[in-house]
Amino acid sequence: MRKSKKIYRMIRIITVGIAILAQIFLLAFLAINLRQKSVYLYFLIEIFGLIGVLILVNKKSNSTYVIAWISIIILLPVFGYLLYILWGRTGTQALRSKRIRRILSNKRIWLNRDSEIQLMLQEYYPIRKKFSQYLDHEGFPLYKHAESKYYKLGELQFKDMLIDMKNAKKFIFLEYFIVSDGKLWNDIYEILKEKAAQGVEIRLLYDDLGSIMTVPDNIVKELKSKNIKVIPFNQVHKNIYRLYINYRNHQKIAVIDGNIGYTGGTNIADEYANLYNKYGHWKDTAIRIEGDAVWSLTVTFLQMWETESKIKENYLKYEPTVKIVGDGFYQPFTDGPVNNPHNPAEVMYRQIIYNAKKYVYITTPYLVIDESMMDALCLAAMGGIDVRIVTPRIWDKWYVHMVTRSNYGRLIKAGVKIYEYTPGYIHSKTIISDDDNGITGSINMDYRSFNLHFENGIWICGAPIIEDMKNDIIETFKVSAEISFNEWKCRPWYIKVIQAFLRLFAPLL
Repeated sequence: MRKSKKIYRMIRIITVGIAILAQIFLLAFLAINLRQKSVYLYFLIEIFGLIGVLILVNKKSNSTYVIAWISIIILLPVFGYLLYILWGRTGTQALRSKRIRRILSNKRIWLNRDSEIQLMLQEYYPIRKKFSQYLDHEGFPLYKHAESKYYKLGELQFKDMLIDMKNAKKFIFLEYFIVSDGKLWNDIYEILKEKAAQGVEIRLLYDDLGSIMTVPDNIVKELKSKNIKVIPFNQVHKNIYRLYINYRNHQKIAVIDGNIGYTGGTNIADEYANLYNKYGHWKDTAIRIEGDAVWSLTVTFLQMWETESKIKENYLKYEPTVKIVGDGFYQPFTDGPVNNPHNPAEVMYRQIIYNAKKYVYITTPYLVIDESMMDALCLAAMGGIDVRIVTPRIWDKWYVHMVTRSNYGRLIKAGVKIYEYTPGYIHSKTIISDDDNGITGSINMDYRSFNLHFENGIWICGAPIIEDMKNDIIETFKVSAEISFNEWKCRPWYIKVIQAFLRLFAPLL
């Protein structure tokens, strides 16, 4: 059965791939033949390419992204510009962007701010006031009546999450980038079927590209037959102009009855719970929250669901019903390509780095950053801040790992300490600073998370969970290898050449 499912998924992706390649070869064939038949026509196309470069230069987008596309157009004047028209410009997703932007803007209707909580934050943590005010300005309210639990491994998260799902009375919402056939999914599916039979509302939203090789066969049909609602986000299409490679939903959210929420770096796949040894020991993290802050996760899920279903939701039906008296402040937020060039995730990371007084600790599977983020890290380290970053030693994408390692030199030279996790693969996505604040969620420290994908995170301030996060990262340092500048500098020449080439296209990886 598992073999037949793998064959089915391979056939699906190969079919899409062949269709895309056929269209690319057709474009290339036409471009080459046009050049051969008419020098003047080719010159005209070159002019179009130049116009494309000028458009890119004046585009309101991340400069590194613009430079990457300009490099492609210069290297491949005709074909590169055609690729940009098809995949690079935001106009190809104009209708989708307009619909999503309209739906997401409605969050201000459902997410009401409490000015008293803002005043409390200002009283206890005045230096963090501007962090919260920025998120509040973007439509994400601050919460006080909540409590949380930190998980240093995915298997610990899923153990509690399955128990909470079994105790669900009203609804279960699951939103993940990857849903993979395996033991974890089977355990979750059994609970979903049982709860659906009891009348609990079940919804599953997964990213179609993220799950294209892993999702169980006929999942939509099978789940619907069990009275479970399911939607794949932004379905992969065989038409090249509708591929939407960059418009993915990378958010990771679970909500039970509106009172319990989970988020972090984990997906629904066996490797995230160390049930499958894919790249050695899988290090991932997550948090469980209870109380008012869960409402933001619920609204996020419903809005992303609404963008695909195109059916208006009754949000108030899913409000929290349990009041919690907790310590600390919580401010869930989201990000996505419809925000460009104003991206809350990137802004919050930079704010934490720039405002650190003692230290900044970061874990991320990818370190593909632009000049502004590089400057923030380097300036903090040169200013005496203890800046440490943990990345994987065992990679999942060799080309991204190459670019990640290429960034080490400048950072180490500025005083940033770089560690590589040695027991296996680290997929954790956290940043903490000065014992009082941090962010965890789905956000990688790379261009895709900051600009091209839909992400979610929670800014946490003054909660006991910050100490748990710090202790976990310190323990992670102990099982990781620190990279010296000399070690980085003495890498083989051919590695340097490959890294230099890949860096040209880093924002596109």
